[in-house]
Amino acid sequence: MVITKRLDDRDLEGLPGIGPATKTQLNKIGINRISDLILFLPTFLIDKTKLSDISSVSNGDSCLFIGKIIKVFQTRNYKPNLILTIDIGGVNIQIRFLHKIIIYSGLKTNMEVRISGIVRIKGKLVEMIHPEVEIISNKKQIENVVPYYKTKKMVSQNKIRSFIKHAYDYVCSKNNSDIFSNEILENLEIPYYIDALKYCHFPSSDDYDISNANFELGRQRFVIEELLAYKLLLLDAKKIYESNKSHAFNISEDAINDFIVSLPFVLTASQKNAISDIKNSFLKSYPTKRLIQGDVGSGKTIIAVIASYFSKLSNLQTGILVPTEILADQHTNTFKKIFSGFPVKIECLKSNLTPREKSRIIESVQSGDTDILIGTHSIIQDNVRFLNLGLIIVDEQHKFGINQRALLTLKNSENPSIPHELYLSATPIPRSLSLVLYEGLDYTIISESPKNRKTINTQMIDHDKRSILHDNISKILHDKEQVYWVCSCIDYTESSESEYVQGVYEDLSNRFATTSIGMLHGRVDSKENIKTMKKFVSGEIQILVCTTMIEVGVDVANATCIVIEDPNRFGLSQLHQLRGRVGRSEKQSYCYLVCKNNLSDHALYRLKALELNSSGFKIAEEDLKLRGSGDYLGHKQSGANHNFKLATPDDALNNYDLVRESMNCVDKIDEESKNKLIKRWGKDSAETIQL
Repeated sequence: MVITKRLDDRDLEGLPGIGPATKTQLNKIGINRISDLILFLPTFLIDKTKLSDISSVSNGDSCLFIGKIIKVFQTRNYKPNLILTIDIGGVNIQIRFLHKIIIYSGLKTNMEVRISGIVRIKGKLVEMIHPEVEIISNKKQIENVVPYYKTKKMVSQNKIRSFIKHAYDYVCSKNNSDIFSNEILENLEIPYYIDALKYCHFPSSDDYDISNANFELGRQRFVIEELLAYKLLLLDAKKIYESNKSHAFNISEDAINDFIVSLPFVLTASQKNAISDIKNSFLKSYPTKRLIQGDVGSGKTIIAVIASYFSKLSNLQTGILVPTEILADQHTNTFKKIFSGFPVKIECLKSNLTPREKSRIIESVQSGDTDILIGTHSIIQDNVRFLNLGLIIVDEQHKFGINQRALLTLKNSENPSIPHELYLSATPIPRSLSLVLYEGLDYTIISESPKNRKTINTQMIDHDKRSILHDNISKILHDKEQVYWVCSCIDYTESSESEYVQGVYEDLSNRFATTSIGMLHGRVDSKENIKTMKKFVSGEIQILVCTTMIEVGVDVANATCIVIEDPNRFGLSQLHQLRGRVGRSEKQSYCYLVCKNNLSDHALYRLKALELNSSGFKIAEEDLKLRGSGDYLGHKQSGANHNFKLATPDDALNNYDLVRESMNCVDKIDEESKNKLIKRWGKDSAETIQL
């Protein structure tokens, strides 16, 4: 059916076969426009060029047969089944349809059909339940290479193919132009738009290998498109953001040098470079956003301290947002210690303070008396206002949604100037993904660790050989050093049979009877947890049995050992974060991964990657390879806006050079084509996107 009228992009119902009910189902799988439908690419192509040999199939095999229907039978029970007997080269197999059998009412005896599905063998009965059935006739050619769409069973494969065919015909009849010039297409070695659609949705049936190669080429074209659309939006959003006015920073070089000289340690070259980057950003007339990425223990906190001092020297305030009260307390203690002797007033706002204490701190911040406010989500509350907020620092930025982070920029009482923003992250993003997510934005990497830090000795230990572990722990305790002992759950559960906090605590209390042992987990009152943590920091507690509450930012220099029970229950990057709780002094530190002997090869490979690599960036690359298209793109955080329809981290890895080359082509694309590209992929406008 040819569509002659021009349709609005949102007029899905203008396509044949799509009514209100079908439109609702399409909306559920992210298809809201004709553009979404045409770019709803197959997950893979099904090879129907090779028939299965009926004489050699096994139970559970995925098979493809051509045969003749010799019997059609419908049961008479409450929910009738439709049962077909198919003759395949002299061997009969049974086909059973359990529901919606009216769909198959056109299947009659003597029809030749092609069937594909899973074979089930019960004694002499060979059966397929709900296979795909295609009628073979002279009037209609059956396809040997068929696209498969991930529709979450909202829409049948035949229907989605039909809808896409109508959309394709409509697009071809209305618009054959390409947003990329022939020069760009040749440079990137990607196909023309209409050809790419054809390769993906309507593969040739002659040769599966050739069709699949063309499908990958077509898909690659659209991956590049989507990543480029996102890049264009980022650049536009940055221009809009930089049209705002920031506070004027007045940074005294002498004062900064005196402060750095007063520190009890020497800054690394990476830290000095980061400080220089930040200073140059703050001297600009517009607000800046900078991501500071460094491995665990690389010294990001001192960067936050010095950036806060830049703000203080300019008579401006700093707000520091952290994810946990333990980290808020730790940062407050660290900042006060480093700023002792300097006229800097620091306050910590958190939920467990008395109403009177909260009011005092809020008034001090609003009057401008407080220079640095450190806190958890409490500082985002409506009643917290700053007199002159010049800098926002968000530690472990991935722990907060974009909307939460954005609230802080609105905290100046009357001043219209926008504060600068620093985001600290110890969760390394692989280089290939940083290209996609952050290139073109302000992005600094701290690549070094402080001098004299030793590589943490990481070792897998068999659960049945715990005596070796206990001997090692005894030596560490003898040297007056401390131990974290991490469990994946608080209580015992039969389903997981994992080591749990209470059980490990009791076992260690019996085994190390003269040792002070504490417990830390989310079910204990927060005030009690803070007390326990203070005792561990002071050295009063020698072994801390805990959950992953200590994953983020906790810094106890005398803790030189971390034992992680059932490490297969944690992600690779999370394990690296946990390991980073030790190795924070010049002492040799240890990480023991206590594994049960029923681990899969995949789990062993992951843990081996941790054992062999100390760099968080290398581990991030490994984690990306192992998890495939994990959580790096398409975060589901509130307000996140790089939710990609098609592109995955694998695409960023596999097409790294091509993505970079496409970025270089931006200037060769006219404004009309840029807008068309952004609209095609349904991205937000640059005014609404959060950097």
